[in-house]
Amino acid sequence: MPNDVALVGFDDIPAANLTHPPLTTIQQDYISAGRVLVETLLRLIQTGQAENMVLPARLVVRKSCGASR
Repeated sequence: MPNDVALVGFDDIPAANLTHPPLTTIQQDYISAGRVLVETLLRLIQTGQAENMVLPARLVVRKSCGASR
């Protein structure tokens, strides 16, 4: 049954809100992620070391996960 399935995507592309039902998704800050990636790569090239980082993300709840909004 269609109501027995919940779906969550990643990246919150513009089309996620246009699907039926609208797709619940995870949204990330691409600009910050790109900046951290470049800084980490440069640090790795210069020192041979890089640290893991967890960047913030936001859950955008739409109807594909069974939410009523």
